Amino acid sequence: MRLGGFPHHQGWWLSRVIRGARLDRNPLRRATDRIQTCLLVGWLVVLAAAAPFLVHAASHSSYDQALQIRDQQLQTRHEVPAVLTVDAAQSAGFSLTTGVLTAATWTSAAGVQRAGEVPASPGAVKGQHIRVWTDDSTGYLDGPPLTMSEAAGQADAAMIGAVVGIGVAYAAGAGVIMYVLNRRRMAAWEADWLTTGPAWNRQQRW
Repeated sequence: MRLGGFPHHQGWWLSRVIRGARLDRNPLRRATDRIQTCLLVGWLVVLAAAAPFLVHAASHSSYDQALQIRDQQLQTRHEVPAVLTVDAAQSAGFSLTTGVLTAATWTSAAGVQRAGEVPASPGAVKGQHIRVWTDDSTGYLDGPPLTMSEAAGQADAAMIGAVVGIGVAYAAGAGVIMYVLNRRRMAAWEADWLTTGPAWNRQQRW
C-alpha cells in the first residue's frame, strides 16, 4: 500500500491537466482543444494585466467616497453636551456596550432642543454632562463622523472585493468558454458518429 497516496493522486491529476492544456502536435487533440487553451490563457493574461489597475481604481474610489461622506458628516453633525436629568443605573446589565441609557436633554449646534436617552457611564449622577453627536438640522442623536482609519478600512475592503471579483470573473469567463466549446465538441462528435457509426456496426456484425 502506498503511503501518502492522496498527494500522489493529486499531483497526477494536476500533471494530466497541464498535459491536456499544452499546445503540442498530438493528433488526438482537436482544434477546439487548442482554441480552448488559447482562450483560457488569453483570458487569464487579460485579467492579470488589468488586475492592478482595477484593484487600485476600486480602492481609490472607495477611499475618495468615504472622505466625501466624512466631510459631509463633519458639516452636518456636531458633538454637544447632554445633561442627565436622572441618575444613571449602577450597571448596564447584559449589554454589548459599557454605557447605560439614561434620560437627558441637549441642544444641537443649530439650537434645536431635544430630550431622550443617551449612553452614560454606570453611576453617573443627575446634572452630569455627557458628550453626544447630534444632527444639526433635526437635533436628534447621530453617530460620530467617519474617522480616517475607517475610511482606509473601507478602501482595503474594496481592494479585497476587487481581487475576489477578478477571480469570479475569470471563473465565469472560463466556464462560458468551456461550455461553448464543449457544445461544439459534442456536435462534432455526433457528426463523426453519424459518418462512422454505420461502418462500425457492419464490422461488428461481421
